[in-house]
Amino acid sequence: MLNGMNNINAFEPEWDAPKNIFALQTLRNTSPSKEFLNKNQTKLSTNLGFEFINKKAIGLNQSHSNISIELPSDDRDADASYTTHNKVVCSIRTADCMPLLITDEVGSFVAAIHAGWRGLASSIIENTLKKINAKGKFIVWIGPHISQEFFEVGAEVRNIFLENDPSSAKAFTNAANGKYFLSMLKVAKLKLKSLGVQKIFITKNFCTYKNANNFYSYRREASKERMTSLIWIEE
Repeated sequence: MLNGMNNINAFEPEWDAPKNIFALQTLRNTSPSKEFLNKNQTKLSTNLGFEFINKKAIGLNQSHSNISIELPSDDRDADASYTTHNKVVCSIRTADCMPLLITDEVGSFVAAIHAGWRGLASSIIENTLKKINAKGKFIVWIGPHISQEFFEVGAEVRNIFLENDPSSAKAFTNAANGKYFLSMLKVAKLKLKSLGVQKIFITKNFCTYKNANNFYSYRREASKERMTSLIWIEE
């Protein structure tokens, strides 16, 4: 049982977000589709048990890019979004990739980032945070994603990271046959700390590959199903 999980197949992040900031992480079998997010403006999902009255949940056309957009927007081609508007829901969908939900100490904005290895290597975190005119210090929650022990990558992936940032070597350990195990968590923390972020919160029992009862994992089951991470300013 995940800490913070409720009985309706979603849980709220445990972090020091201001009281006007609301966030949810869905689990297996309860994540709404991108099409549902974009079409339904009054209720997110009855099986989540949360009413989304007068809120707009925006689903993105994710492609492992480094593109971040400000909401509201008619553009959907991005892997991160942010907004300063009340009751506009930033959402991303993941299954092994890393979800990051972000706000600041005064709740002046919210952001959601879909960060796989490609997005991390091409600066999706940096691109998003540098666009935001935060009024207080950043607060970041890192959600469920594949852990290092199950995330084997080729030498070409490691080389891409090292070309951009030699310090990312700390995020790799040796595997068999010239391959490596990558910790996306270590990469994300290195990037966030380089941007001056001090408040970083990490989900307990976060590994999507290992925790099959609660999370989808593309590497484990090659499924197209995803979990959904959502964040919004209530007032």
